[in-house]
Amino acid sequence: MPRLFVPGFPDIPEDKKIDTIKFIEACEKIPSIFDLLGGKIFSPVKNDVIGNIEKIKKRYLENPVKFATLDDIIEVERHETDKKLKAKDGNGLATNALMWLKRGLKFILLFLEHLLKNDYDSNPENLKSCAKLAYKALALREGLNEEETLESARVFSINFRATVDTVYELFDKTGVEKFHKV
Repeated sequence: MPRLFVPGFPDIPEDKKIDTIKFIEACEKIPSIFDLLGGKIFSPVKNDVIGNIEKIKKRYLENPVKFATLDDIIEVERHETDKKLKAKDGNGLATNALMWLKRGLKFILLFLEHLLKNDYDSNPENLKSCAKLAYKALALREGLNEEETLESARVFSINFRATVDTVYELFDKTGVEKFHKV
């Protein structure tokens, strides 16, 4: 599997509690996808993803045992009263970062899934065509052919999709989602 996709997102455990550090490690690979796409058009999304990962990581590093899962982060932050640890919307800082990160991840996931479905046109101005070229660049960089690279992306997208869906379920279950206009 190309280094871009390693480590991938781990399997979702039966209890659906996502290990925070494994989640962070997998998410840290996502911004490099934007580098392959030529960067500038995606830089706002890339920077947002990086910033949100860092906020979650910072909170996790405060107490890795206390914040072992994403569920733990949300549960602890729901009951915190320290205003310095709250975001503008009233959620905890890491919960707020996770809320925005899940939206960025969903965007990237949908982009990747469309690329894998091969449902783009041949117009060179089309973003999906640009993504296809990026995967060719990745294949060259990794010493793989295009089909091997796309297969690695397919494998990566399975647990990526499961993780994104589980994070969305977590927000639904806990009721901490804030509906902002994006």
